Order: sequence, then C-alpha cells, then structure tokens
Amino acid sequence: MNDKERKIIKQLNKIGVDTRYISIYMDTIYINNLKFSKFSRKKEAEFHTYCPDIKVVRSKLLQKICIKVSRTIKNQIKPRDTIYIEDDRTPENILLYILLEAYRRKYGITIIRTKTTDTKTASTKCINDFATEYIDLMTTASKIHNDFDEDMIYPLMHIDYQWIKEWIDSTSIDYIEKRTKQKQTSHQIIEFLETKIPNVQESIIKSVEYLDEKHI
Repeated sequence: MNDKERKIIKQLNKIGVDTRYISIYMDTIYINNLKFSKFSRKKEAEFHTYCPDIKVVRSKLLQKICIKVSRTIKNQIKPRDTIYIEDDRTPENILLYILLEAYRRKYGITIIRTKTTDTKTASTKCINDFATEYIDLMTTASKIHNDFDEDMIYPLMHIDYQWIKEWIDSTSIDYIEKRTKQKQTSHQIIEFLETKIPNVQESIIKSVEYLDEKHI
C-alpha cells in the first residue's frame, strides 16, 4: 500500500467508513458492500472535502459479485496469506485485484504481482470454465471431480464471465480481453441447457461438489 492509499484509508476510518468493505484501485474507491461499509452519501461528501480527486463507485453488480466471492473464498484464504495476481490487464485479473484488495484489511493478506515461492495464486477460472470442464469429463466418460491446485484459490468459481464483462464495461478501466468465443461441444451443450434449466452452471458445480463430498 502506497502513501496515497494510506492517506485514503486513514481519512475513511476517521469519518466512520469500515474499510474492510471497500477496495482501492487506480485512485478509485469501489464499494463492495454498501451496508457493511457504512459509506453513506453524506460520508462521501465529507470524504471529498479532504480527497476531492478520488472517485467513489457504487455498483450493484460489483456488490453482488463481492458477496458471492466472499462465500467462495472464506475457506480458501487465511490471515496474512501472500497472494499472486497476474498483472495482464484482463478483466478477470483486474476484478481479482479489486475483490482481494479489501482482504488486506480483512485478513492482512499481501497481494503481489511477481510470483514467488510460498504464495497462493488467484485463479481466473470462472463458473463457465468449471462447467465446461465437467461436461468435457462427462462426454468422455471420465470421472467427474474437482481438481483443485493446493497453491491456488478460486475466487471466481461461482461468477459468470458475462457478469465480469458487463461490470468492467460499465467502468472507465482499460483492459485487454483474451477470451475468445468457445466453440467446443461442451460449451454448446451448456448453451442449450441454459435455455431449459435456470442457473444450470451453478447446479452442475453443486452436483460435482456433492460427488466429491460423498467420494462418489
């Protein structure tokens, strides 16, 4: 955390904002949970008398993503973990940084941009990636199970990439999109199932979690 960010955090604490529920990225404050942060419009106006150049963003979609991610990673990260996030300007890694920045204050984690030993890597895999992998296993008559890397965390496991794209397009953040439209059979199967079954990707993931839990 640089001196400017320390100044921002100090001022937010001073006016009663819970900084465990906000993130700072590129001179912008993103509210992860409006209720828990206690970052009212009145407090925002007071904050801007001290830091007028810092933008404050309220996004219902980002808050929705943050809530889902908090439930996903509560058992994946520990206090004072060091977590590597690749700095490649993709929407996923930009979002990962914003999501996990708040955990500097929640859990005292350290975020690094150069991978070293004894660190955890934040995976960019979204719900779409997991669902297609499971369908691939099914269509090849392979055992369907989670193959998690012990040195990785998967914050976006229950987040649809379309949410990420919709969110980042609503911001002024410059990004590089590396994903291409998937053409494989598994993706086509999911597209078809989505027309018949609500939240089918989430249902697929929960089914695999059940199979792993029961060792089936």
